[in-house]
Amino acid sequence: MTMFKAVCLRAATIVREEGPISLLRRAGGFGVFLSRRAYRRLDVYLYRHPLTERERSRYLPRLDSCEMRIVESAAQAEQLVTEGFEDFRERFLYSRRNLFLGAVAFCVYEDMHLAHIGWVALDERAKTCVDELPFQVSFDNGEACSGGSYTVPGYRGKGLMTYGFYERLEYLRVKGFKYVLNSVGVHNAPSQRVHAKFSPEVTGVGRLKRFFGWSRWTEYPFPDAPAIGMPPPWDPEHRDGT
Repeated sequence: MTMFKAVCLRAATIVREEGPISLLRRAGGFGVFLSRRAYRRLDVYLYRHPLTERERSRYLPRLDSCEMRIVESAAQAEQLVTEGFEDFRERFLYSRRNLFLGAVAFCVYEDMHLAHIGWVALDERAKTCVDELPFQVSFDNGEACSGGSYTVPGYRGKGLMTYGFYERLEYLRVKGFKYVLNSVGVHNAPSQRVHAKFSPEVTGVGRLKRFFGWSRWTEYPFPDAPAIGMPPPWDPEHRDGT
């Protein structure tokens, strides 16, 4: 599929699911995107989740029925389409690249319609597309990386990110990994609340500064990180699935 066709399909999806106003807003945000390419500062919490066995029933979504499909290759993605499932590769422009680089997609479907997607990387090559931030993941020592979570607007608020993340952790645990690492923006409170349900260790704060072709990545150990405008992501009421 050409990039032009992929962009057109994505625009049509936005109009269908979020309306033409949303498409116009996103188009208007293109200038913001360009400015971010010139200068950007991003602060993230760095999470480290132990891969322990958990009770699946505590993380199920609030849907009458859904189906998790794990896609490890382009051939498996084609098989999904053959079975009648929505092709997530047409919705997300870089899915084909992700699969080519070895990333694994976790797709939650309801009635063949995609509701949620997330990704994991099992090696350094796949990490470049799952999370571009240059924090270290020791793949040779039982660590993996997770990222790229997205819930389709009509399915938000139903616990799909929690369920999808549980399935990713369980997949990695069964494969023999010991930890999964990921980053979450310091102002992304909904995602922080989800991660708190799995009792992670917050290892630090990462800060990316980018100015045209120059970039600088700095990691600060937690809790000695500089002020970042957001309290630490501790929320005892939401830890470990409660």
